[in-house]
Amino acid sequence: MKHKTTIIAAIVLLGVLSGGFFVIRSSPKTQPQPSSTKKLNLDLPDVNPAVVVNLQKTADGKSVVLTITHIPEGTTSIEYELSYNTEEGLPKGVLGEIELHGNTQVERDILLGTCSAGGRCTYDTGVTQAKVVLIFHHPNGNSKFVKEYPLQ
Repeated sequence: MKHKTTIIAAIVLLGVLSGGFFVIRSSPKTQPQPSSTKKLNLDLPDVNPAVVVNLQKTADGKSVVLTITHIPEGTTSIEYELSYNTEEGLPKGVLGEIELHGNTQVERDILLGTCSAGGRCTYDTGVTQAKVVLIFHHPNGNSKFVKEYPLQ
């Protein structure tokens, strides 16, 4: 009798596993969704027009140099978003924040591509323009700067 119960339990278990396999296999396939990225809040006043922002591609084309001068006194940090399309038409972007520590001008080298933890980098090619969004954090209120730059 014990042998018969074991066989019945094995058959039931096999049926449940087989049924689960077919349910999973017949479920509709979904396309992977792109990971959500943080978008900067643009419901802010424009930054003081005295602020000068420049974006220049480096000679090797692997990065751009973001230069910001005449930053308003008291600004504590600047969040940035650099977005661009690769030669293949893929949208890419870089987010970051610059702590100012009292400085009224900064310069940042921003990589056009990705690097692994092991130090191997893949660079995006054919980048001909980029959009820069900056959020200036100031105790008296935040402000924004938005501009598209051609990159030669």
